[in-house]
Amino acid sequence: MESWATCSEYIVGSLSKRMQQVLEAVSNVSAEQQDLLAAELMERLRLLEQPPTRLSPEEQAELEVALAIAQRGEFASDAEVEAMYARHGR
Repeated sequence: MESWATCSEYIVGSLSKRMQQVLEAVSNVSAEQQDLLAAELMERLRLLEQPPTRLSPEEQAELEVALAIAQRGEFASDAEVEAMYARHGR
């Protein structure tokens, strides 16, 4: 049976360079922080396994309108954003 070190070297070697960098960085934080990061990663992986959300025709139409507005650069001004926050809170 192979040692844990040999197995872990194999696993790490099969990861992308970016993931190897992430694991190196994670190894430098506390066990509690590592557990929090692991839980977050597992949740994101679970979400990746979900089928894509299907939009209704109405939702698709609303999205297309919103994208067209954004592509034209029609965004709220700073004053409009501040007025919205004043009405509804942050």
